[in-house]
Amino acid sequence: MAELITQKLSDNLGMQILNVDLADLSDEDFESIRHQWQKDPLLLFRRQSLTENELLAFSRCFGALDEHTIKDFHDDANVEFQHPQLLFISNLLFPDGRKVGGLSNSEVVWHTDLIYRSQPASGSIFYGVEMPEDTGETSFCNMVRAYQTLPAGLKKRIEALKARCKLFNTTPLSSLLKQDIDGGYQFEPKSETGAKAMDERTPEVVHDLVLKNPATGERSLYLSPNHTTGIVGMDMDSARELFDTLLIHALHTSNIYSHRWRNGDVVLWDNARLLHRREAFASHTPRLAKRTTVHMDPKYFAVAHGVLSDDVATAC
Repeated sequence: MAELITQKLSDNLGMQILNVDLADLSDEDFESIRHQWQKDPLLLFRRQSLTENELLAFSRCFGALDEHTIKDFHDDANVEFQHPQLLFISNLLFPDGRKVGGLSNSEVVWHTDLIYRSQPASGSIFYGVEMPEDTGETSFCNMVRAYQTLPAGLKKRIEALKARCKLFNTTPLSSLLKQDIDGGYQFEPKSETGAKAMDERTPEVVHDLVLKNPATGERSLYLSPNHTTGIVGMDMDSARELFDTLLIHALHTSNIYSHRWRNGDVVLWDNARLLHRREAFASHTPRLAKRTTVHMDPKYFAVAHGVLSDDVATAC
């Protein structure tokens, strides 16, 4: 393959790569893609046709894959997939009524994947197998640009701050998303057994509010409205005021790109540099996607390294 042929998805965010078949990549091809992803937090490849093994092989080029634990969240989901590294996102049902995957057709509010882990896998690779084209858009928020456009005084204020994060979060820190979350999707176990497994697997963690790419020096805001419970060393009122200020700034339309899906789309996004959300869509509209989540190479990408909240003595 020659040099990548690219096209901007918007002035705000995103790059489409036009001349790549992800099922047939040389080592040189992959290095070109990795370099492009390092520059652009959101990449799109259209008209792809991948087997599960091909999707996994491509994903592993970037790093070790996370093993998903959807069985904790959906007791009636199919949890006997051949590949635990593949997360099925779907509103489809098997003939016996079991769910093919998670997230169904409801709204999914702004969030960052896996921020509730101390060592989150931050690279998401999403393959749209059957996607409604005129509904169920996914929007992405550029947290690099959000950080870059903060006032200098606010940058200095948050540089050393850390946020506390939890997966099953019934009291999100942000007052802005309470109404949104009431109507949107949360990870909510359907049994006491599932809830216990979730809590044991995902204790509260603490992460830096600002991440830095060691290779480029680029900084980004790192937060997740649906998962943040507090800011270390701050009372709740002060933490909420600061968090909402950051969130309002980040979610300005100048930072956001909304993607209309087509069958065969493969989208790569870097959770260290992006927030994302999904619009709801009609339950009778079929949707099937497969996602892998990659532990990105810290030589090239900003990678969060958190600690358990209990280990932070000054946590409020």
